[in-house]
Amino acid sequence: MDIVTRPGFWNVPLWAIIGIYVLGLIAVVICGIGIYKSYLLWRAGKPFAMDPEPKRRWGFFCKEGLRQKRITRKPLGSWLHFWIFWGFVFLFFGTVTAVLDWDISKLIFGKQFLAGGVYYLYKFILDMAGLICLIGLGMAFYRRFIKEGKQYEKSIRFLLILGSLALIIVTGFIVEALRLAAEKPEYAAYSPVGNFIAQVFYSGMSREQLEAQHFALWIFHGIIALIFVAMIPFTYFAHMYKSPTSIYWQKTKPRGNLERIDEIEEQESFGVSKFIQFNWHDRLNFDACTECGRCTAVCPVNRAGGPLDPREIILSLKKTMNGDYKEIDENLVGKTVSKESLLACTTCGACVEQCPSRIEIVNTIVQMRRSLAMEEGTFAPGVAKTLQNISSVGNPWGLDPDERFKWAKDLDVPFAKEGEHYDILYWVGCSSSYDKRNQKIARAMIKILRASGLSFAVMKEESCNAEFARRVGEEYLFECQTQMNIENLRKYTFSRIVAHCPHCFNTLANDYPDFEGGNFNVISHVRFIAEQLDAGRLPLTIDEPMRVAIHDACYLARYNNIVNAPRLIIDKLKDMEYVNPKEWGCNTTCCGGGGGQFWTDNDKGERLNVIRLKAIVNDTGEHNVATSCPFCLSMFDSAKSQDNSLSEISVSDIAEIVAKHIK
Repeated sequence: MDIVTRPGFWNVPLWAIIGIYVLGLIAVVICGIGIYKSYLLWRAGKPFAMDPEPKRRWGFFCKEGLRQKRITRKPLGSWLHFWIFWGFVFLFFGTVTAVLDWDISKLIFGKQFLAGGVYYLYKFILDMAGLICLIGLGMAFYRRFIKEGKQYEKSIRFLLILGSLALIIVTGFIVEALRLAAEKPEYAAYSPVGNFIAQVFYSGMSREQLEAQHFALWIFHGIIALIFVAMIPFTYFAHMYKSPTSIYWQKTKPRGNLERIDEIEEQESFGVSKFIQFNWHDRLNFDACTECGRCTAVCPVNRAGGPLDPREIILSLKKTMNGDYKEIDENLVGKTVSKESLLACTTCGACVEQCPSRIEIVNTIVQMRRSLAMEEGTFAPGVAKTLQNISSVGNPWGLDPDERFKWAKDLDVPFAKEGEHYDILYWVGCSSSYDKRNQKIARAMIKILRASGLSFAVMKEESCNAEFARRVGEEYLFECQTQMNIENLRKYTFSRIVAHCPHCFNTLANDYPDFEGGNFNVISHVRFIAEQLDAGRLPLTIDEPMRVAIHDACYLARYNNIVNAPRLIIDKLKDMEYVNPKEWGCNTTCCGGGGGQFWTDNDKGERLNVIRLKAIVNDTGEHNVATSCPFCLSMFDSAKSQDNSLSEISVSDIAEIVAKHIK
């Protein structure tokens, strides 16, 4: 019995075969030229050094590019992209396999490998891949054009995008159905979709009619498929290679790190005020935008009706890059991208967390903020005065630096001494040094440190690290404070720094290593407390049973992936339970205090702190909220005074809760 093999060009004359090969070669060349032009567009940017780290980068590519872990975090609707992507991957490799089977294996070696059971499996997989693609495209059409959602563009352009893909798949199914109807092979069942179409629509036609329709549709299907290949770099489908490239070249430094301005005192310009100042990695980021709108959907400022729309910022920069940006460079910041949108950002990182192409949106905003801050002196209302306070007295409140440790007078807190070793250097931070409410957090930390039995001290010379100054663009002030703090820290000998403010922690852990002498072993207070509880060092008592809703701080959860520690702590307290709001962990929503917004005088619209606290209470039904950030705590306390419905909510830091349980 003869083994069934894949028919290469059934019912197709030689001239058509030659023609399709010629067109295929032309399509591949055009596609290659388009991809090379994209590369030249990226490389036209300023030089930018990236660590090669190929092993780690291929890990990014596999996890986020192929497995699409970032896309499939969302509900079932977002799986549609996963299905479309992998359906086309199988269809593409199916075409490649067919070429290898016919043009290489048969013509050179005289034998096909797509034969018998292998061929039947091949047919079944391709049929299923095409069907999955069509289902995904149908879901995409429903989501974009029927289901409401302002982040989705409803236009002829996207109708053609979805329609062209569907047309290629449907015509492929019909071509196969016509062949099956004409030949009626025993293995037709292995092409379930094609066989279904053949039996339902073509069972009564003569062989001549079937062959004529098959040839005409084969030509049409081949031409539109090759046009699709040729047009990939020049259409929306370019994200098929741009997004994976952006994912591969994402930065490997901690997400909480911002790039330094090298030799800042010798620079003539700061940040980005003209498009030509963007580097090649920025350009790749802009070009990789898929227009999905996930960034805008999770942006807290946009949700509250503010002027910030992350997607529109990236798309406007992408449009500028593809146009004659030299003509509009003078108006890049202020016209192409509005100053109001830049100044409104909380730098919470929600947009970057959700972006499937790993576009560094926050970094782009901060770069343009630097030009506003250091070249124009433009800040959100109230911020300039706060920066002056840091410069003059070392704290944003403008209070007497000699009163930084006034909160600890009755606690006999040890100050670090040169030549003496400490297990822990406790970095208190400005908020808990000067804010009366947040001083309770510092006092709770002292109680925990004493109970741990470890030697500890605070640094008398501690001064504001100016983290928010860096986020609003005032890099020079940040670097001055950084160099002073590093110099003071280097006077003392300690094993680790504990910081209970996520902003201080992120700065000490992720920003300071870029400066000479700035490498320190830094741990957040929640991880430190969880560590001490695991080691059994903290003697605990049982209090009244209570449940708390946990709010994750952006600079812990999203920037530093510290999500489990607060929950492990609550689990260790036997009289307590925790519950999570809908948006928690890396998907937490910003309280509105980051990126310098804590210091602004802007009262327009509903405050982000009110929105977030309401959401926590509504999601969980709890009136006790636990957080791990003094700024989040202050923002929520402020929300309670702004909205009477929140006045009975109790907000505490994790450290306060633990200290209450220590004997």
